[in-house]
Amino acid sequence: MNFLHPEYFWAMATVPLAAALLLWAVWQRRQAARRFGNTALVAKLATVSPRRRRWKGALLVGAVFLLAAALAGPRFGTKMREVKREGIDLVIALDVSLSMTAEDVAPSRLERAKNEIKKLLGELNGDRVGLVIFAGDAFIQCPLTTDYGAVRLFLDVAAPYLIPTPGTDFSAALQTALQAFDVHEAEDGEARTKALLFVSDGENHVAELEEVVTRAREANVAIFAAGVGETAGTSIPLYRNGRRVGLKKNAAGEVVETRLEETSLQALAGEGAYFRIARTSSSLPKITASLERLEKTEFDTEQFEEYAEKYQWPLALALLLLLAERFVDDRRTTRVGERESG
Repeated sequence: MNFLHPEYFWAMATVPLAAALLLWAVWQRRQAARRFGNTALVAKLATVSPRRRRWKGALLVGAVFLLAAALAGPRFGTKMREVKREGIDLVIALDVSLSMTAEDVAPSRLERAKNEIKKLLGELNGDRVGLVIFAGDAFIQCPLTTDYGAVRLFLDVAAPYLIPTPGTDFSAALQTALQAFDVHEAEDGEARTKALLFVSDGENHVAELEEVVTRAREANVAIFAAGVGETAGTSIPLYRNGRRVGLKKNAAGEVVETRLEETSLQALAGEGAYFRIARTSSSLPKITASLERLEKTEFDTEQFEEYAEKYQWPLALALLLLLAERFVDDRRTTRVGERESG
């Protein structure tokens, strides 16, 4: 036997409390009888049967005990159940180049992208997820895992200063993502369905996009892309020690403008799908439907104990006792003057 909610055993304290209240009520009645005078005469004149009143009290205390037991959730009959975990391997490549600090979407392109990725993690179920951050270079921020909490932690600390190399190198991001896939394939000894999601503003890319798409296809990786920002130009803020110190300027001293390059991201997505993270809306949640259409592979098997919950039995008995207590009449059935034992 086991209990689903053992923390509710404190409710058992109501059993002696109920018994104590009933005993206190008996003592109060006896004190009242003594104030009337001769207790033997009062007992003969009383219309209430002490024995039946004790039965009613016992039924009430028993019902309280059973209700407390039902609250704890008793469970019986364990058996082992095997659950297969199926899913895909998804690597999210997040652009952390300086242009991602632009604030055409609040609070910034990078922070908005992080928030949308976190929402996406909440929709996934059973897929392994990894995180690659990239700019002019790339590295694995979080290896493939089913621990989405860990992915969120690594996502929180992603920032432009982690990769000082300027630019947006999709080729480096792809190569690093392939390394993340290969590590787990080597450990598992079998190929899995692989998907790569680029989250970027698509600007200032330094790789031939057709080459990236071809390499991904050869590696059997489905590519998706999400564009962050607005197509209208905006400035790039500069920060030092957490404080804004100005705007990025070129060698001529002119303020540099950045904009979302949807064309490059759409070309990158190729046969996959392109999604837009704009100022007031986001279509990234639709990617879950695209991921569901990919072939899932089994990567883990878990065994756990399964119990048959039986809280209904003590609950039903408690209700039965309460019903019986209501129907037990504590009045005497004998004539006045006849002494009922008890």
